[in-house]
Amino acid sequence: MGKFQWLFVFLFLSGCATLGVMEFDQLYGPSKVDNRLSQPKATTAQAIHFNQQIQPIIENRCVVCHGCYDAPCQLKMESRAGIERGANKAIVYSGERLLTANISDSLSKLTELNSDSLAPLRQQGFFPVLNERQQTEQANTQASLFYQMVQLKKQHPLPNEALLNDSFDVSLDRSQQCPTIEEFAQYKSNFPLGGMPYALPGLSEQEHTKLTTWLAQGAIMPATTPPTSAEQQMINRWEKLLNGSSAKEQLIARYLYEHLYLANLYFDKSPSSYFKLVRSSTPSGEKIAVITTRRPFDSPYAEGRNDAIVDKPEVFYRLIKHNDTIIAKRHMPYPFGEAKFSRLNELFYQPDYVVNSLPDYQLVNASNPFKTFQAIPDKSRYQFLLDQAQFSIMNFIKGPVCRGQIALNVIEDNFWVFFLNPDSFDNYPNDEFIKANTDLLQLPAATSDKTMSLLYWRQYANRQQEYVKNKLAYIEELNLQTNEINLDLIWSGKGNPNASLTVFRHYDSASVLKGFIGPTPKTAWLITYPLLERIHYLLVAGFDVYGNVAHQLKTRLYMDFLRMEAESNFISLLPKEQRKSVHEYWYRGTSDTVKDYIFSDDFYQLPETGLNYQTSNPKKELFQFVANYTKNRQVNQFNLTSLPLSASDKLIADLASMPGASVALLPQVSYVMVTNGDKKHVYSLINNSAHSNVAHLFSEENRRLPAEDTLAVLRGIVGTYPNAFYKVEQAQLTEFVSRFTAIKTEQDYQKLKGKFAIRRTNPQFWQYADEIHLWYKTNQPESAGLLDFNRLENR
Repeated sequence: MGKFQWLFVFLFLSGCATLGVMEFDQLYGPSKVDNRLSQPKATTAQAIHFNQQIQPIIENRCVVCHGCYDAPCQLKMESRAGIERGANKAIVYSGERLLTANISDSLSKLTELNSDSLAPLRQQGFFPVLNERQQTEQANTQASLFYQMVQLKKQHPLPNEALLNDSFDVSLDRSQQCPTIEEFAQYKSNFPLGGMPYALPGLSEQEHTKLTTWLAQGAIMPATTPPTSAEQQMINRWEKLLNGSSAKEQLIARYLYEHLYLANLYFDKSPSSYFKLVRSSTPSGEKIAVITTRRPFDSPYAEGRNDAIVDKPEVFYRLIKHNDTIIAKRHMPYPFGEAKFSRLNELFYQPDYVVNSLPDYQLVNASNPFKTFQAIPDKSRYQFLLDQAQFSIMNFIKGPVCRGQIALNVIEDNFWVFFLNPDSFDNYPNDEFIKANTDLLQLPAATSDKTMSLLYWRQYANRQQEYVKNKLAYIEELNLQTNEINLDLIWSGKGNPNASLTVFRHYDSASVLKGFIGPTPKTAWLITYPLLERIHYLLVAGFDVYGNVAHQLKTRLYMDFLRMEAESNFISLLPKEQRKSVHEYWYRGTSDTVKDYIFSDDFYQLPETGLNYQTSNPKKELFQFVANYTKNRQVNQFNLTSLPLSASDKLIADLASMPGASVALLPQVSYVMVTNGDKKHVYSLINNSAHSNVAHLFSEENRRLPAEDTLAVLRGIVGTYPNAFYKVEQAQLTEFVSRFTAIKTEQDYQKLKGKFAIRRTNPQFWQYADEIHLWYKTNQPESAGLLDFNRLENR
């Protein structure tokens, strides 16, 4: 097609959109955010109706697909602010973005909905899904994209077929249409089966009537719930602690904010409410004015100023009540009650150290925590991170990476994690060593504002190599004896269940659990303080989900260094003669360049281990040593062997013996609900996909080793993006297990699903979804939230 023909098509389509706007303007008046905002506030009766009748529908039928950064069309419906913000045609997770996106996650700024906060979002490309024209019943339906999408599903329900036909695209990277209300007529014509919920059963008659009536009546949503008097007392106490004026107090508060800004903070042992730690330009007692920046260490000052002033704080750390729906994939609960208040005083405020000046916010410095927080004792910082180590690791697993195949193919599908004892700081890595190597620990975010920042990559590689060389030389100077390389080097936790962790990768998402869970993994990480801090500032604080491709690739490549360093720490506890073979097995098929980097001769010259190995499989013995040392056997209910086995436990445990080639046919995460009258048991089947190595960014499929795949059969819900659902009567469980373990082909798998699965097309789908959410909330209340249905398969 010639350039003039393309120009004609563009003008024609633009003209259609313009005509659509003109038509809606004539019928219902121009679209303005003030039209909705001028509605009367919700009455008590309206608030009760919304909370009891409407919100549960939105949560359980809409938010299950529309949450997090990867919500279709950026329509995040877990809060009133997200619904009012609306949708956007831009794709957040784009591997082709050469320039940093001119979009910000502004939901945290919408603590008050007004034209000053919403109008700029319209300029950024967000368009309304609720009617922003004349507030009449006709306009509230005809000019509401929300209403029209739900109505389209009512008019064109799912075909009565077990599998969706080719007119549906449920792939994760599907093309997103994202029509505005003015474009909806064309969308309806092109995609008659594209109503909401997309590629799932429609709402029940009762749900549809309630929701559409509410939309017709103006879609009035009540204001967020304010803190209770008891909660406000705790807020006041925390804000007093976090907003001291001295340099020491300001530095501590900055450190805590940069590590807790993603946390769902709670005050009580059984949390009923959560809170967010934010930066505000207003002090305690005044209305919060949230300072929104892309990263927590970006300058909070106006006009690009980077310098803080001692004794004259201009930034205040405030707690706001988190009224959003809790979605499991972003839910990172963190205790913030009396015990934590005392613990932070003990770690940070009581120790006698001097802070004479405040660090600046220049990117090259602010992105390096070893520079910024050098005045705070390293041991205090490390112990703070260890106290809630699951949360510390979960930040990079469940933080900004809602869709992270490229980010997560840097880790194995299943590995175990434990930590260096903070009491080992007298040896390695002490304050002097970290201070001497601070410049070598610079992270990629320091150059992420530069368009061609990937060209800086070699500098980081060279710095990391020099750092590892310095570390090995330092350890050699310590002249550690054989009897000193023992379990005393490992953090036992002293009763803290965070001392050992399990990570499961689910291709483009992952889970972190306390304790050693599931089958014995291929690899493990032994994490030190410099590693733990760098992981946070690389993949959490320093990661910009809207960043350009150079930033994202550089971040992924740097994580290779950190993974290899953590693995090397683990291997140093194995017998000297076994280290090289174990390491090489983990990196089968790597290029010579990668091998030259990984297999340093110095590494194998570390002192001999003092652990007393008795078998020909020391790696497995080491896992057992650490498990016993950290007393992690009883820290969770996920392992079938951790509690007395029920009848269903004993039967379903046989699934773990499936051969790797059969496991490879399974999706990443499946849930099995076993029912016996009113009793329900839920199990997670986690596919651990094996690879020859994870040292390369691309061509992951070429490194797959299906014969080595394993299946973790776990009690309870693990993973937040389920791919397949099963519902089995106790009396049928033997048959289910027998047929499941006999899977050899895709046809075998589909036959099994035909009998036992709750496919996305099943008329009972929503009933099952409600059942499993209720079970989750009842049995795992600490981690429970709404699951995400965007990865449900069509098989």
